[in-house]
Amino acid sequence: MDAFKNPSSTASDIAHFIQLYSSPTILSIILSAVVVVAVLSLHTSQHQSSLKIPPGNLGFPLIGETRQFLKALRSETPQQFFDERVKKFGPVFKTSITGHPTVVLCGPAGNRLILSNEGKLVQMSWPDSFMKLFGKDSIGAKSGEEHRILRSALARFLGPQALQRYMPKMSLEIQRHINEKWVGETQVKMLPLLRELVFAIATTLFIDLRDESVRRRFYHLLETVLLGVMSIPLDFPGTRYRRACEARAEIDEILYSLIENRRAMLSSGMVSSDDDLLSVLITFKDERGNSFTEKEILDNFHGILHASYETTVSTLSLLFKLLSSNPECYEKVVQEQMGILSIKGDGEDISWKDLKEMKYTWQAIQETMRLIPPGFGTFRKAITDIHYEGYIIPKGWKLLWTSYSTNVKEEYFSEPEKFMPSRFADEGRNVAPYTFIPFAAGLRICPGWEFSKTEILLFVHHFVKTFSSFTAIDPNEKVSADPFPPLPRNGFPVKLFPRS
Repeated sequence: MDAFKNPSSTASDIAHFIQLYSSPTILSIILSAVVVVAVLSLHTSQHQSSLKIPPGNLGFPLIGETRQFLKALRSETPQQFFDERVKKFGPVFKTSITGHPTVVLCGPAGNRLILSNEGKLVQMSWPDSFMKLFGKDSIGAKSGEEHRILRSALARFLGPQALQRYMPKMSLEIQRHINEKWVGETQVKMLPLLRELVFAIATTLFIDLRDESVRRRFYHLLETVLLGVMSIPLDFPGTRYRRACEARAEIDEILYSLIENRRAMLSSGMVSSDDDLLSVLITFKDERGNSFTEKEILDNFHGILHASYETTVSTLSLLFKLLSSNPECYEKVVQEQMGILSIKGDGEDISWKDLKEMKYTWQAIQETMRLIPPGFGTFRKAITDIHYEGYIIPKGWKLLWTSYSTNVKEEYFSEPEKFMPSRFADEGRNVAPYTFIPFAAGLRICPGWEFSKTEILLFVHHFVKTFSSFTAIDPNEKVSADPFPPLPRNGFPVKLFPRS
C-alpha cells in the first residue's frame, strides 16, 4: 500500500490553476462570480447592519481566510490561526472559511453552546465542498428525524453489542497484519503500515472486499479523496479538489457493483443482514418500513469510512510517537498489557472484558488526542439569530468550535505541553466539561468512537504481545497535517525488538 504516492500539494494545484486559467474569458467568469457574491452580500447588509456581529476579518470574497486556515493546519502549530485572532478580537470572532462567513467560539462555554443546542440554535453544517465528497445524504449532513434514523441504523454495526460480535475478526486481522508485515523486520515505517492495517480492517468489516487488485485501487482512491477534503475547493481540471471529486465518483462505481452483488447474496441467504456495514445499510428499515436509497447507502458508507480511517491512523501513529518519547509511560502500558496476557490460556484470544481493563492504555490514547487532536473541530449553522457574549450571530452563518481553544491551554490543563496520561485517571472525572471532546458531544457525538477505541486498544495489545520494545529512528521527527489529520512527517520509522 505504501507504494502509492500522494497527489501534488495545494501550492502546485494553485500554480497549475493559474497557468491553465489565466485567459481573459476565465478571468471574466471569476470576476462575475465575485460580483454576484458582492450583490448577495449587499442584499443582506440592511439586516446585518443592525446586528452587533462579532469582530474579525472576512478576508477576500469567496476565498475569505481559507488559505491562512489551511496553512495553519499544515504547520506544527495549527492552534496559531485561532490564538492570533483571539488575541486580536477576543474568544468570539468572525472569519470566512471555504466560502462561508463563520463565527468561531473559543473555550468550554462556546463548545457547550454549539454542541448542546443541536436542533435548537444550530444544526450540523459542513461546508458544501466537504459534503460533495462525504455525501449530502450521509449522517453528517442530516438533522432531526433523519439523523435519528441514521444513528439507529449505524448502531446495528457500531454499537457495543455489534462490536463484541465482530471484535474477534478485527483482532485476527490485526494479528495477521503484524505477523506478515512487522515480524522479522528490524526496522519499519509505522505510518504506512498503520494506514494499510486500518484500511484492511475497514474493507474487511465494512464491505468484505477480498479482491486484492480492487482493494489496491480503492486504497489509492480513498487517499485521493482525503487529500481533497480540505484543499481550496477549486473544481477545475488538475486541481486537488477536482481529483478528489473524480476519485469519489470512481469509488461509487466500485460500491454500486458491490451493492448489487450483496443484494443477490442476501436474497440467497449466503450472508446475513448484520455480516458487515454494507449488509446493515442494505437491509435496514425504519419504523415505517422504509429502506435506504442507494445514494443514502453510498454516502453513509463514505462518511463512516472517512471518519474511521483518517482519525484512527493519526491517533495510532502519534500514540506510539509520544510513547517513544516517554518510555516510563510506555512501560506502564506494557505492564498493563502483560498483566492481561498473564491470565490468558494458550491460544485464548482477547475479550471485550479485557478491553475494559486497559485503563491506563486508554488514558494514554486520550492524552495523545488532547496533545495532538486528530480533528480541528466541527461546523454548525445558525438556524436563528444567536445572542452570545454581547454579540449576535446572524441566522445562516456558520459556527465553528475547535479543540485548539482548550486542549493545550494552561487554564484547563496543568502543564499542557507535557504528555501525562494520568490526568485522565478515574474515568476523566478531573477534566472539566467541554474542555476535552475528541468525539464531540450531545446528539452529534461520533457514532463510531467505540469502534475506533476498540481498534486502537487491540493494536496496542497485539503490538506489546509481539514486541518487547521499540525505538524511534528520529525522536525529533516533526508532526504536520495536509491539512488534517496530523501525522508524523516522515512516516515514523522505528526499530523493533521482538519479544522472546
